[in-house]
Amino acid sequence: MPRKLTLIRHSAINNAFAHCYVGRRDVHLSPEGKLQAGCLAHQLQATNNGIDTLWCSPAARAQQTADPIAEQLNLQYTLHEKLHEVDFGSWEGLTFDQICAMDPQQVNAWARLEESFCFPNGESHRHFNQRITQIATAVHNSTAEHLAIVSHGGVIRALICQLVGWPVSDTMKIIIIRGGYATLDFYDHHAVLTGLYNDI
Repeated sequence: MPRKLTLIRHSAINNAFAHCYVGRRDVHLSPEGKLQAGCLAHQLQATNNGIDTLWCSPAARAQQTADPIAEQLNLQYTLHEKLHEVDFGSWEGLTFDQICAMDPQQVNAWARLEESFCFPNGESHRHFNQRITQIATAVHNSTAEHLAIVSHGGVIRALICQLVGWPVSDTMKIIIIRGGYATLDFYDHHAVLTGLYNDI
């Protein structure tokens, strides 16, 4: 039987930031997000998918998503600093339109996924990609039969690409909504994407 990985994006956040770029800013789940997290926990338990290990980003919104999952599955989760979302720096809390109006040249460099790109006063692509590689290595080295990770959209998309061997440019071809999740199977060090669930 292949080892399994479930990648869970945190649930819906406070409406004031719902359409903004939120990386390291520690926002909380909205009431809807808390309901989503509860439904997700029941869904994961009902499918009897055998999750035996749970990792979580230290962000409050990720922990609030992980809490009902851990309770439903009778697990303790482990916080991993590298599972934080990318640090958007000066762009934190802004919409895409606001960012484009403020810094169009930087947006173009970001869209091209230039390795040298760095969010203003934030994290560089290079550092973020190094983090993703370290997470992927930890996943491969895990002894869990079914590892679940609660993290963020950017981390999950990048991690999927790295694990299945897709180029970094394919990260923007994956949609995983807040409260959604993805599943992968592992055959030795080869991963296969088995599902994307965006209808929680």
